[in-house]
Amino acid sequence: MLFQRMDRGEDSFVTSIEILNFLRDNGIHNITEADCYYLVKFFDSDEDGRLNYPDFMQMVLPCDNP
Repeated sequence: MLFQRMDRGEDSFVTSIEILNFLRDNGIHNITEADCYYLVKFFDSDEDGRLNYPDFMQMVLPCDNP
């Protein structure tokens, strides 16, 4: 599962650094740490600076009502 692959700290949360490391490990180098920070900030429902699984799914699944 993608969430588990990104959650390198195995704490059931994904941080901006974990997203950045995952992208870089998979050949995507034109994304900055700031880009990942703002992505997490946008989808972080409880504003703790990291994404839980429902936040993550909200980020990756298509929006039903744009």
